Amino acid sequence: MALRLSVKARVTAWFTALMLLVTAAALGFIVALGGTMLEGIAKANLSRAVQVNAGAVEYYRDERSEKFELDDDFSPNIFGSRCAVYTGEGRLLTGVMPDGLGAGEPFAAGPPRLVSGGGQRFYICDLPISGGALWVRGVTTAEEAEVFFTSMARLSFVILPVLVLIGAAGGYFIVRRAFRPIDRMIAAADAINEGSDLSARIGLPPKDDEIHRIAAAFDRMLARLEASFESEKQFASDASHELRTPTAVILAQCSALEKEGLTEKDYKKGISAIDRQAQKMSRLISRLLNITRLEQGTVKAQFERADLSELASVVCREMSSVHPDAELSSEIEPEIYAELDVALMSRLIENLVENAIKYGDGKVRVTLRREGGDVKLAVGDNGPGITPEELPKIWQRFYRSDKSRSSGGLGLGLSLVKQIAGLHNARVTAESFPGKGSVFTLTMAER
Repeated sequence: MALRLSVKARVTAWFTALMLLVTAAALGFIVALGGTMLEGIAKANLSRAVQVNAGAVEYYRDERSEKFELDDDFSPNIFGSRCAVYTGEGRLLTGVMPDGLGAGEPFAAGPPRLVSGGGQRFYICDLPISGGALWVRGVTTAEEAEVFFTSMARLSFVILPVLVLIGAAGGYFIVRRAFRPIDRMIAAADAINEGSDLSARIGLPPKDDEIHRIAAAFDRMLARLEASFESEKQFASDASHELRTPTAVILAQCSALEKEGLTEKDYKKGISAIDRQAQKMSRLISRLLNITRLEQGTVKAQFERADLSELASVVCREMSSVHPDAELSSEIEPEIYAELDVALMSRLIENLVENAIKYGDGKVRVTLRREGGDVKLAVGDNGPGITPEELPKIWQRFYRSDKSRSSGGLGLGLSLVKQIAGLHNARVTAESFPGKGSVFTLTMAER
């Protein structure tokens, strides 16, 4: 059976394997090139020590004698090397050489070379002064470089694996911390799946990294799903509640029409009642579908720059012809343009005007004007008004005040108005003065 690792374990394993590969390469580099590099450093320091001390030796010779002087810069132990000054014949003038290595080794100018003496190996470097009258010799043991290299190699074989373990532990900690939001996402999804609770959210604080952006997108998706689900539940509840009465009336009329001995007038009266209730059901279903589609976003608004003044004027003329008994007046400022969906905005204005006619006392006034960079469309009536307690509820579906229930309205017009206003990034408000009427105002930006 194949071993199944979590993503955190796979990322940590890959990171650890990469560190092991780098560590192995570093150790191989130390083994392969470390000794050569240290040997080169030792030879370079030896050559430098000889050159520095040679510059500090001054040689004088005349017909009677010869002599030399050492500056203060001369140092017999410098850069890890021992230096001495010899005559051309091999006599030591100053300095100390390691045991087993004296002037027995012939002088030879050039780069450092490897020699043996007293059971040891040495790097030796000679530099002539005054044509070979004096020689500055520098010596360093080869074993020092080898011992240093061995110590470094051993230390590397201890430190580098420890660093790999620390890096693996740190990598796992970072990966675990980075994947913690995903665990919360899984927990939220499981909670929703087990309890059907769409209100659960991940709730991570906002950060600008990929996982936090995914979590935020996940929360937005859940919010949309919850809104859609609640909308469907609301639709089913509202539809079943409001369809109950017309359905009962239709069934009652059908049962009554099945009786014997009914006159033609009775049949016409019953069929007329059935027709009225069927028309009401049709309007109700159509309005509910429109509201639900707007809430779920399945209706895509087709925005265009249109003449709102002309649109409002056309709607007012049409509503006047449909309701000739109503006294509808308008005061519309010309050439007001805005980005809007013409069909939806027409429906919004129609609903406001129809609501004013239905619940007013026959007088409706429509105004459209610019105000401080905004456009304001107001529809007022002279009806009985709305009490302050009822005013916040009028945007709810199927809400109708006690005074207006006899009007036969469905209670969906203002809910649809609010939905359409939201699509246009506009706001709709209501003011009412009991006994004097109500004013509904749509405010949106002019473009």
